[in-house]
Amino acid sequence: MRSNYNPKLSTVRVENLRLRAFIGFIDWETEKLQDVIISFSFQYDTALASETDNVQNAVDYKKITKEIIDFTDHQSFHLIETLAEKIYAHIQTFNAVLQDIHVKVEKPHALRFADNVLVEIEGKNRYNTAIIALGSNINSEENFTKSLTYLQQFGFIMQRTAFVKTKPLKFENQPEFLNGAVLFHTQKNLSELKMHLKQIEALLGRVRTENKNAPREIDLDITTYNGFVIDKDVEEFPFLIDFLQQLQPEIQLSDLGK
Repeated sequence: MRSNYNPKLSTVRVENLRLRAFIGFIDWETEKLQDVIISFSFQYDTALASETDNVQNAVDYKKITKEIIDFTDHQSFHLIETLAEKIYAHIQTFNAVLQDIHVKVEKPHALRFADNVLVEIEGKNRYNTAIIALGSNINSEENFTKSLTYLQQFGFIMQRTAFVKTKPLKFENQPEFLNGAVLFHTQKNLSELKMHLKQIEALLGRVRTENKNAPREIDLDITTYNGFVIDKDVEEFPFLIDFLQQLQPEIQLSDLGK
């Protein structure tokens, strides 16, 4: 994780997408299509997109919208809760950079004395799942213990690997490393989680130099986040692959290019 990480978050919002669907327990002989109004939003770091003015560096919200239309319009759902959840899951799995997702599904005139009924999903209220890898070769056990304590201040450690000694791979003239990983649940979005990990590293005394493989008090890296492989260097370190297989075996090695 680079030391000068400073995200520039922007919100993309699509409002009042008007579609028609079958909602409720359907009698196909009498049931009619009903209006459904969908709104959604998400945030992502738009620094690169805005600096380059290049559509390739932006999130394709038109594609997200088209795909939502495809699986909603003229389709059947017993509950608008189900539809809202499907939309939320689709946006969440569209791209790892999307965060703070908000979805609202409205069903106009669903009740006699009400304008509409709606279901909202607010991503800030959901827990995110991450694998966080730890590495240290300066006062390793002490710094691991302190790091785990700090992590528990903004999330829950659900599982952890054994902590193992590994030889330095890229800069060999240094002590062995202690490495491990935890499966972590947190309400922090990806940008916030990165900032918190940077803060822990600084509190434990890590000073970055030009040699990014130099000895360190602690190294905290996000390996996966909500099913996406975030650390693209994971294949270079066999112990990281082992940690991934232990903590989230449902993520296949073929997913590393996602």
